[in-house]
Amino acid sequence: MITIRRVGPRDEELLLAWANDPVTRAASFHPDPIDAATHAAWLRGRLTSPTTRLFIGLDGEVPVGHVRLEGQPNGRVEVAISVAAGARGRGIGQTLLAAGLDAGRADQDLAARAFIARIRPDNRASVALFSGAGFGRVAESVCNGVPCLVYERPA
Repeated sequence: MITIRRVGPRDEELLLAWANDPVTRAASFHPDPIDAATHAAWLRGRLTSPTTRLFIGLDGEVPVGHVRLEGQPNGRVEVAISVAAGARGRGIGQTLLAAGLDAGRADQDLAARAFIARIRPDNRASVALFSGAGFGRVAESVCNGVPCLVYERPA
C-alpha cells in the first residue's frame, strides 16, 4: 500500500538523488544536473514556503517517489510528481498523484479550486498519467525556454 508523508530536512539527499536521475532530468524544464548546494537552498525555500507542500511516497517503509504542490493565485495548485527509478512501471505514479491531490484538496490553506501540471510534450508517461487522472490539456506554453503542455482539472 502506498502512503505519503510530508518531506523534512532529512530527505534532502534522497530528493537530490531522485532529482538527478537521468530520466527525471530529461523530463525536467531544467535538464542540467543539480548540485548539492543549489538543491539544499531550494529545499529550504520550499519547506518554509507557505504555499508549497512536499510529500514522499512510501511503499511500506520504502520511499518510491515524491509529489510537490505549489499554490498559485486564484486557487490554482501546480502539481509535480517524480517516481524513483526502481519503482517505475508499477502504477505507483497514479497512486502518488491521487494521494497528492487528496492532500491538496484537504489543505484549507491552499484553497485549491483547480490543479495544473506543466509537462514537456515528449514526456509521454506524464501526459498519460495526468490525462488518466482527469486532467485536460488547456494550453501550450513555454516553461524556462522549453515547450510545455499545460493540463488542468478541477479540485
